[in-house]
Amino acid sequence: MWTAFASVFSLMLGYSRVPYAAALDGNYFKAFARVHLEGRFPYVSLLALAAVAALFCFLSLADVIAGLVVIRITLQFLVQAIGLIVLRIRRPDLPRPFRMWLYPLPALAASVGFLFVLVSRTNSLSQIRYAALIVISGVTIYLLRARRHGEWPFREYVRTEKIAGN
Repeated sequence: MWTAFASVFSLMLGYSRVPYAAALDGNYFKAFARVHLEGRFPYVSLLALAAVAALFCFLSLADVIAGLVVIRITLQFLVQAIGLIVLRIRRPDLPRPFRMWLYPLPALAASVGFLFVLVSRTNSLSQIRYAALIVISGVTIYLLRARRHGEWPFREYVRTEKIAGN
């Protein structure tokens, strides 16, 4: 039991650095930028993660695992694959330190595979709704923040063209 507690605590402490770093950059709630005076760890972020994790204790383990799989597939794999394709189409001028062989076929094939895993499971529709709710709320929060700070898509980009000889 102590090993499990230590494992979960170290994992939460590691993940608490993500909202902490985002808060330091001004991209998250300022309260998450606070650190413990003696331990120098982001205690507000750690407590928030612990509270959310405690809420999941009221669900069955099977539901939690299935929900996490759906959320991870939706947010980490599908949205990133779509984002990669959209970025390459909208910003072809960005430097690319690597190339995807047969682009965009691997990203599309992976997306089809992830969608198959997503919908072929039992009771997947309710979990997909939760994942969609998280995506919609994340996009909404981002757009509200972007509007307040005058960032994309509420800012016009001025493209500069390179002039030969300059």
